[in-house]
Amino acid sequence: MASGLGMIVIALTACGPIGADNAPDETVPVVTSQPAAPLTTQSPSTTTTVTSTTTAPPTTSTTSAATTTTTLPAQFRFHVAPVTQETVWATWREDCPLHFDQLALLDLTYWNFDGEVAMGQLTINAAVIEDVLIAFEQLFDMGFPIEQIALVDDYDGDDKAAMRANVTSGFNCRYVDGTENWSNHAFGLAIDINPLINPWAREGNTLPAEGDQYTDRELGLPGMINLGDEPIDIFAEVGWTWGGVWQSADYMHFSRPGN
Repeated sequence: MASGLGMIVIALTACGPIGADNAPDETVPVVTSQPAAPLTTQSPSTTTTVTSTTTAPPTTSTTSAATTTTTLPAQFRFHVAPVTQETVWATWREDCPLHFDQLALLDLTYWNFDGEVAMGQLTINAAVIEDVLIAFEQLFDMGFPIEQIALVDDYDGDDKAAMRANVTSGFNCRYVDGTENWSNHAFGLAIDINPLINPWAREGNTLPAEGDQYTDRELGLPGMINLGDEPIDIFAEVGWTWGGVWQSADYMHFSRPGN
C-alpha cells in the first residue's frame, strides 16, 4: 500500500483490541488529513476513463445522497476522517459498546452496477482501517460490482431499509437480529456487501425479506458472493471471515472474529 496507508498503520499501533463487553479506556486515534487535500491515491494516476462490460441486475433502489457517481481514472482512491456524533446520529447511542470517536469515516471508490467508478462512505472501527482499505482496493482491482456504499444513517439507522436498498455498509450499533447480543456491526468490525442479493438466509426467514428471490445462489448475478469466490479470499487474507458458511447463511456478512 502507498504512504497514506503507512500513516494509518502507525496510528493503528496504539489501538489495541476492542473488547466485547466494554469500550476501551482510551480513545483510538484516527488518521486525519487536511480538509482541502485530495483523496489519497493507492496507485499511479492514469488518464483513461474506464468502462465495464459487466452485466448487472436491475438497480434496486435510488442511490443514497452520500454516494455520488463521478468520472474518475480507473484507480482506487480513499480518504480517512474522524467520526463525529453528527456523522453517526442515527446509528450510535450512549449505551453502545464503543464510543463514536473510536470509529473512522472512509470515503472510497468502487465499481457500481452501471460499470462506473463511484464513491461511497463507510464507518468502521479505527482499528481495522488497514484491513478494510486493503480488501476494498482488491475488490476494486478485480472489478467487483457494488450497487452502492453508504452509511446506515442515511436510512435513519434502519438496517432493514439499508439492506432493501442493497447498501454496502459497516457500523451500526444494533443487536444480532432476534437476540440481545451485540452484532459485530456494533463494534464497527463487520461489513455487509450487496445485502439484497446476498441475504441472510435462515429457514423460513430471509433478511431482507425482499432478498428471498436471491436465496437461489445458482443465479450467479454480478455482485453475488458464493463459496469459492474471490472476495472471500480477499477478506480472509486480512483475517476476516465470511458468514455464508454459517448454519444460517449470511451471504452479505464479513467480519473480524473476536467479539
